[in-house]
Amino acid sequence: MQCPSCGHKQTSHLECERCGIIFEKYQKRQERLASEKAALADKAEQQAKKGTPGILIGLCIGLVVGGGAFYYNSSSTKESPSVADKEIKLPQNGEITSSSEHKEPKKQVITPPPTFQPDENNGLEGLARQLAEDYPVNNAIEGARNATVFVKTTWGSGSGFFVSPNGVIITNRHVLEMQEKDIAELRRQADRGAKILAREEKSLRYLKSKVSKVADREMRQQLKEDIREREHQYAKYKTIHDGMLERLSEIESASPKNGVEVILIDGSTYSVDSVMLSDKYDLALITINAYDAPYIATSRTPGDQGQKVYTIGNPSGLRHTVTSGIISGYRKYKDDQRFIQTDAPINPGNSGGPLIDENGKAIGVNTMILRNTEGIGFAIPMKSVFEEFGNYIALE
Repeated sequence: MQCPSCGHKQTSHLECERCGIIFEKYQKRQERLASEKAALADKAEQQAKKGTPGILIGLCIGLVVGGGAFYYNSSSTKESPSVADKEIKLPQNGEITSSSEHKEPKKQVITPPPTFQPDENNGLEGLARQLAEDYPVNNAIEGARNATVFVKTTWGSGSGFFVSPNGVIITNRHVLEMQEKDIAELRRQADRGAKILAREEKSLRYLKSKVSKVADREMRQQLKEDIREREHQYAKYKTIHDGMLERLSEIESASPKNGVEVILIDGSTYSVDSVMLSDKYDLALITINAYDAPYIATSRTPGDQGQKVYTIGNPSGLRHTVTSGIISGYRKYKDDQRFIQTDAPINPGNSGGPLIDENGKAIGVNTMILRNTEGIGFAIPMKSVFEEFGNYIALE
C-alpha cells in the first residue's frame, strides 16, 4: 500500500504510518476537491466560449521576448516604446491617501483564510508537505515562498501564487496574454527585418558581379574580403530573423493549455488545466492538477502607509526571490481601480507574484513599475482579486 498523500509504502490500508492520514477520509476529500475543480473548469470553458481571447501571450521585447514587468511611462519621449514597455499614463495630480482614506467601504465582508502556519510540517499533507521537506518553512515568509510559483510561457515568464489547496493560482493577465496591437508591432518588426535582408542580398549580388571588373589586384582582393564580411553578417542576422519568425508563429498559435507551464519551488512542472481572465483588472486565475498545495492566506486589510511588506517572485529568472520594502501609498487609476504603491523591488519576472505582510498574508498582486524610476512599484489589492475570483479562493 502506498500513501496517496506522502508516498510512504506500508502494509496497513487504514492509516498512513508516516503522515497519519486516514485513507478513507483522504479519498473522500480528494473526490470533493476534484468535483470543485471540475466545476471551475466548466466555468472557465463557458467564459472562453463568450469571447475570451484565444491567444495567451506574455510581454515581448523585439527579438528577445520576455515576460514579467508591466510599466507605467514616467516621462515623454520622441522614441516609440518597445513592445515590452506597456504604457499607462500616471494619473495627473495623484496624491497619496491617508491610511484612513485608502480603506475601502465595508459594503462586502470578506472573510479570508487564517495565516499559513509556518513552524511545523506535522500539519501539512500532500504537496505542501513534499515541498516543506526540501524547502523547510521556518517563518511566515518562507511559507509564502513555497506557495509562490514560476509561470513559464513559450514567449516569456512571470510569477503567481496558490490561493487554495486544490491547485488554484492567481497571476497577472499580462503574464499570460499580449494585446493584438503588440503582436502587430512584432509583425511590423519582422516585415521591416525582411526588407532590410532583401536589400542586403541584392547589394551582395551586385558587388559580386563587379569583382571581375576591378583591374587593380589589391582593390579586387579588398572587395572580396568586404563581400565575405558582409555575407557573414547577412547570415548572422538572417538566423536572428528566422528565429523571430518562428517565435512569432509560436505566439500566434499559443493556447491557454499548451502554452503555459507552472513550475514549483522544487522544480516540478505542471501543465495548466484551466484559465480565467479578468475583464476589469490585470488579473488571471489558472488551475493545475495539484491537491493539498501550500497557499497564501489573505490579509483582512490592505495595510497602512509605511507598513513593511515583501515581494516574492522570479526576477530575471532568479526563482523565488524575496525582497522587502514598505507601502509607500495608494493610487487611483481610471476612477474605479486602486493600486498599492511600494518601494519593494518589482522587476521583470515578478509580475503576478504576491505582495505580503510580515505575517505572510497576501495584500496584493505585484503588477507594474514606473518606468525610468527606482523604488516605485504597484500591486493590485487583494480586494480586487476577491471581487473577480472570490468563489475560488480558500476560506476557512
